[in-house]
Amino acid sequence: MERNGYIHSLLAGTPLESQGYRFMKTPAYRAYVQDSVCYPHPFPFPPRDEGVMTGSDFVRMAADMDAEARDSLAFRELTNGNVPQRLRRPFYLKDTLADAQGRRHEVVLCVLPDFLALGSDADGLRLPLLPRTAQRVADHYGAVLPTRKLSDLIHRHATLKLVPRPMTPDSTMTTLSVFARHDSLVSAACPSLPPCGPFLMAGHKKDIAVTNRLHTEPGRLFIYGWHYPDGRAIQPLSAAHGIGDVDSSHGRRLVRAEVLIAGRLHSLRAALQDPVLYALFSDESGPMERTGYGE
Repeated sequence: MERNGYIHSLLAGTPLESQGYRFMKTPAYRAYVQDSVCYPHPFPFPPRDEGVMTGSDFVRMAADMDAEARDSLAFRELTNGNVPQRLRRPFYLKDTLADAQGRRHEVVLCVLPDFLALGSDADGLRLPLLPRTAQRVADHYGAVLPTRKLSDLIHRHATLKLVPRPMTPDSTMTTLSVFARHDSLVSAACPSLPPCGPFLMAGHKKDIAVTNRLHTEPGRLFIYGWHYPDGRAIQPLSAAHGIGDVDSSHGRRLVRAEVLIAGRLHSLRAALQDPVLYALFSDESGPMERTGYGE
């Protein structure tokens, strides 16, 4: 049974005998046997259909739209699976972290390897979204937006740390043309990504962050990050922007809302609200009342 015996008992004497397997040899199903550790599930992106819009198509189509209309189009495309192939293999971030009582736990987080983008590998766009749209996309794919601690952790584990590339701080930062220009600068700075194997890149955008302050300062957008390669963050956790603001420096990093803690799967949202486990993923004081925008 263990070495293709059951398969052979079904197929012996038929035209399929020994097709794709050998009796008493290496099990033909070995590649399908799950590892003894159950990792968080990858992001459930649908297949990207042939002929759907690219990043350049989106820039042309949405050029004259206001932010709400542009986000409506982006939400439709992103939730229909119009994301680059390179984002479909998540990065499993592994570390040992302390809870609020000082106990250390091995954790495994499932992280989008780059900021969320629309289009193809050859023609994609890391698109800044309004925070509530970003939250809707995260909810659709069973994900959360990062805390400040998670943003730092992602940068620390990044296999590719890019140098931040600020744009001129003026009113054009909120326009789609500048979003596209900033993204082209980021892409030009990227070396060729590995054809196989996981990667994690960081440093090229600020994170839309979730924080305890979502509960006490409703209607605000919280941003953090834009790390230098040495780990220093240009942007401290800030509520300077309103909930309706977006600019070219903002990125949307998704973190799967499942996390492995000491070998057991947990809800990341529930962990952030737990009086002990919250400290694994948040460096603020106390558990979180709200874990997303629009709750």
